Amino acid sequence: MRSFFLLLKIQLLGLFGINKALHANAAKAKRTLALAALVVVAIVAVVALYSVGVAEGMAQLGMVEAIPLVAVLVGAVAGAVAAFLKTNGVLFAFKDYDLVMSLPVPTLSVVLSRIASLYAMSVVFGLLVMVPAFAVYAAHAGAGALSVVLMALSIVLAPLAPLAVAIALAALIAAFSSRFRHANIVMVVLSLVAVLAVLACSFALSGQSGDAAALAALGTEAVAQMAGLFPPAAWAAEGIASGNLLSFALFAGVSLLAGAVMLAVLVRVFVPVNSLLMSSRPRGSFSFEGSAGSARGLRARTPFRAMVGKELRLLVATPIYLLNGCMGYVLVVVACVAAVAARAMGVLSLDALPAEFAPLVGGFLPWVVAFCVGISSTTAPSVSLEGSSRWVMLTAPVSSRTVLGAKAAVNLLFALPTVVIGGVTLSLAFSLDAVSVAAMFVVPLGLSLFATFVGLMVDARHPRYDWTTVYEPVKRGMPVMVAIMGGMACTGVGIAVTALLGTAASLVVAVVIGAASVALFQAAASRRLVA
Repeated sequence: MRSFFLLLKIQLLGLFGINKALHANAAKAKRTLALAALVVVAIVAVVALYSVGVAEGMAQLGMVEAIPLVAVLVGAVAGAVAAFLKTNGVLFAFKDYDLVMSLPVPTLSVVLSRIASLYAMSVVFGLLVMVPAFAVYAAHAGAGALSVVLMALSIVLAPLAPLAVAIALAALIAAFSSRFRHANIVMVVLSLVAVLAVLACSFALSGQSGDAAALAALGTEAVAQMAGLFPPAAWAAEGIASGNLLSFALFAGVSLLAGAVMLAVLVRVFVPVNSLLMSSRPRGSFSFEGSAGSARGLRARTPFRAMVGKELRLLVATPIYLLNGCMGYVLVVVACVAAVAARAMGVLSLDALPAEFAPLVGGFLPWVVAFCVGISSTTAPSVSLEGSSRWVMLTAPVSSRTVLGAKAAVNLLFALPTVVIGGVTLSLAFSLDAVSVAAMFVVPLGLSLFATFVGLMVDARHPRYDWTTVYEPVKRGMPVMVAIMGGMACTGVGIAVTALLGTAASLVVAVVIGAASVALFQAAASRRLVA
């Protein structure tokens, strides 16, 4: 067990680069931990408030007894989804596989340490979602000591069965991807569909109107469907709400059995699947005939175009990178299509809003689009993602401006069409005035320039090349945090200025943000890239 704890310690200290910071620079370690703490506090506050709001809404509709069911289900599934997205890179196809497997430790310890990190992440998601909801339930239902104990146990046990399913799916995808060239694209599409389906359901439920009885009936039906989808959650809820220890024991038994089966299967397939992934090679289409026998085989490209192509291939080949960097653009396009469809069906009109709210749409709608594009950036981790191959970037006979410009161009290839689509469709759907129409283009454009250049500038000056999985620069890197938090801050400032000074002032704010972002890029591009 000592080897397990040592490996788990390495896994946990690797979060946010804490291990490297602690051993390299004490001052930097403090800054890293402080930044991580701020991010954690912000996330906890937002998720807790949302969870409390949903639980309070259910309580107001007389659905107090259903709160434990929803809490267990959402907490378990949310953690499992997060673990599913992280499995490929922690359990499979991780960069230091050869190094880890060469250590004098049994395979069981390696698998246990990596499953434990995924399980810990699932439990953290469960704590964020379930504890606030359980607190609301306890306040309204007057929960006793037994219910409190069962609530605590459910937080620990709930992720096990969904986590087992998530890891099994990830293992199948990993094995499948070793033989199928475009499996990553399939994974990205399925993940996008899943995220959009969750958002659509949330908006559909929140957009329901009517009296309390109608909403309660709708909620009761939804809860019944949830119970049918994941019966163990219903067993846990029955134990918490009714004190039925037999039902809760059944939930605990199924969860523990799923965890045990997951561990036993993983120990057997861990080495074969990873060996398959390490040994597989993409099948190329190179032909001497095509290059020597025809002029078409000798198509020359400028260094800039070649680097743009390289960045696009990396983006498509890395599902978590593509999802993290482009989800905001997808949301804008889908929302615009929905707005046009609603307009065509006659269900979307400013006339339906109160008279005092209708004029505000033209001022605030551009900032909604700007928020989505402002937190979407393929450039923020792009320099760090060069990793051990950075020598190609550093020794190429091109300037830093060309290298960074190619990375910026990839993000703009997604951002600019999104801004145009959003501006045209939403302007037509809401029949905006001239100033608001201008804001629909200028405001998102300013934030897209911020997302493109600011994160890139930070990553160019402070790259992290020693990552072992792409999740480290993509999800936990400082440039990504700066880009996202900065985009949120700019959106908040823009909304405040618009509320105080009007829509015309938002144009000035957007132009200032965009110009400052371009200036930062110019400064970064004039320096040599960090090795």
